[in-house]
Amino acid sequence: MHSSRLLVLASLVLPVVLTAQSPPAPATNVLFIYRESVKAGKVPAHNAHETAWARALTAAKSPSHYIAMTSLTGPNEVWYFSAYPTWAAYQKNNEDVAANSVATAIGDRFVGGEADLLSDMRSMTLRPRPELGYGPPADLPHMRFVSVTRISVRPGHTGEFEDARKTVKAAHETAHLSDSYSIWEASAGTAGATFYLFVARKSLAELDEAATIHGAEYLTALGGEEGQKKLAAMQASAVNTQQTDHFSFTPSQSLPPQEWVTGDPEFWKPKASAMKKKTP
Repeated sequence: MHSSRLLVLASLVLPVVLTAQSPPAPATNVLFIYRESVKAGKVPAHNAHETAWARALTAAKSPSHYIAMTSLTGPNEVWYFSAYPTWAAYQKNNEDVAANSVATAIGDRFVGGEADLLSDMRSMTLRPRPELGYGPPADLPHMRFVSVTRISVRPGHTGEFEDARKTVKAAHETAHLSDSYSIWEASAGTAGATFYLFVARKSLAELDEAATIHGAEYLTALGGEEGQKKLAAMQASAVNTQQTDHFSFTPSQSLPPQEWVTGDPEFWKPKASAMKKKTP
């Protein structure tokens, strides 16, 4: 399953905005996420191992791409993202990776070294729910952080949850708020109805602005005190658990597509000295 990280990245979390001349990216209907839970005390070793792995693939000029991000809060985790326009594209990339002897050999060389570094590894796929999200696409190559909210919905309450999110979106639109987010629904790899809300950020300082952005105009757009109470009741009825954690993009463990490197080479292009030091 670990080889799934080698699958080709089409887009990530939100549609990518690069330049005015860039062609639109294929619509992402299958977002694949591979999650690694790192053992306590093993974070430095895991970072070195994954950096060496990514650099080996880079040196081999692997045509495949993935983006890594590391948790800043919550459990010690690294998430690896790949995205596809269709499940057929996902299957084809699986087959292409299996037929790629160079990538397979590199994977075989590194995969055994993770046994002592990880406490858990799992994968899941998400499908987009654009009718629940809000705001313009993010310029992902220039982003540095992602806030992820995992929402577990009570059985039989998915419709109620969707109504609550549509209420939130409508209030954002009425108040013309400056923030943006995307919502995805788990289609495999999780128990029950699970949704993920992603917010890409240039800086964690944006978190300081959340209360100001969602101020008086937003609360008025929700319908004042009565509207807020109604929304709170819908959310309390529909949501079982909800947790937000913050992640940072991790270029050293990523194989970004060339468009990302071109968009922000200082951040995404591996440093020659690092490659020489980390590559076995």
